[in-house]
Amino acid sequence: MARARAQATATALAQAKEALIAYAVTYADDSSRANPVPGFLPCPELAATSNNEGVAASSCGSALVSQLGRLPWRTLGLNAPKDGSGECLWYAVSGTYKNNPNGVTTVATTSNNMNWDTNGQFAVIAGDGVTYLAGAAADKLAVAVIFAPGVPVGGQDRTPVANSRACAGNYSAAAYLDLVTAAGINFNNSVVSATANAITTFIAGDNNSSFNDRLVYITRADIWNAVKKRSDFQNKLRALTRRAAECVAMYGTYNGFGASDKRLPWASDVSLSNYVVNSRFRDNASNLLSGRLPYRVSVSAPITDNLISSPYYLFAAWPGSYCSYSLSPVNEQVWYDHWKDHLFYAIAKEYRPVPANKLTRACGTCLTINGAGSYAAVVIFAGEKLSGLSPPQSRNTTAERAVITNYLEGRNASNDPNPGGNSDYQAAAASGSFNDFVYAIDTSLTVSCYDAASGTMMAAHTAACP
Repeated sequence: MARARAQATATALAQAKEALIAYAVTYADDSSRANPVPGFLPCPELAATSNNEGVAASSCGSALVSQLGRLPWRTLGLNAPKDGSGECLWYAVSGTYKNNPNGVTTVATTSNNMNWDTNGQFAVIAGDGVTYLAGAAADKLAVAVIFAPGVPVGGQDRTPVANSRACAGNYSAAAYLDLVTAAGINFNNSVVSATANAITTFIAGDNNSSFNDRLVYITRADIWNAVKKRSDFQNKLRALTRRAAECVAMYGTYNGFGASDKRLPWASDVSLSNYVVNSRFRDNASNLLSGRLPYRVSVSAPITDNLISSPYYLFAAWPGSYCSYSLSPVNEQVWYDHWKDHLFYAIAKEYRPVPANKLTRACGTCLTINGAGSYAAVVIFAGEKLSGLSPPQSRNTTAERAVITNYLEGRNASNDPNPGGNSDYQAAAASGSFNDFVYAIDTSLTVSCYDAASGTMMAAHTAACP
């Protein structure tokens, strides 16, 4: 009987974990959701009213604050999964991964992006109170933890409340999840930190008369390894990069000196104080020829007498163009919001936004890709961080995000700051040592991308260049 109960608990936990990962993988498929990009997890169920037991709260707590409650089994499309003692499951979701409140705002302290570099906020410790099961490094923290509470211990009061028919209990975490002292440290699975960005530690303790929680956890890798299996995911990232390159190219068609004036904006710094708020990505007054792709072009626009107006947001509405992100489907804007820190940019000397370039010349000094071509600019998307490099790429801290080699590889990294405006950029098939993909803007302001299958640059809006 004990083995059967343990198996029932393991099955319920595995079912819940699978359902939560599926929710994150398919989150963007419903464009009515807030921030429809993959990765987000639902809030827990925090209370039940008539006919909605098992439904996730529409919002839970403050931005970037983790939340604990019952598993929202109905939202996940499950019958109420129960452990071997007949109890429904509990669930904690990181503030960085919960779907609401979350997203990019104009306020850095309440902003959060969602991409494969987004870390969780939960450490999980083994029963010895010392060994990390999750969270030994920032990118190993769990993004969610699922608990099977077991039978009541230590006088836990599970008196049912109204509308809790399937689970027949209440919403007090302390009535279900246990505390224990291990290695001289007090662990309490029923409490999560109420502080934004704080790390909460849970324990997978040893089963005894005063502690019987069983748990499983979901890591960042669990979610993003599943997301990457979607056939449309890479095309979404490529389309994002192509659209960004088109927006930059379009800027060069709205300068004040007429059709021959194809000047483009300066680059943004690689090192920023914040990598979430869009407006922090600003063209630099120090005349940068490479760096991050700028969102705000308030330095370049007055020099080129560009049609774009204050506040000079490059990826906001343009009159009747493919760059009108705010007029496009909302899911296109939100992909930029959450992945913009992966976009890098370099500009050729002849296309700098300086008065001398009003009559932009056919390239005398321009960029090349793999030693060929003549390009006004390149826009590069930094792929997933590579662990096989020496040193391995890491993007866990603000300082690490300021290092271009933690994003780009090969010449794409070593060319920065592109001092002559004539650097040779690198494009190649993805490998264990290189995974950038490159879109280029040629001298006629037409966008193309590198097709690894043919080894050539291909026109945008094709199967090879989505």
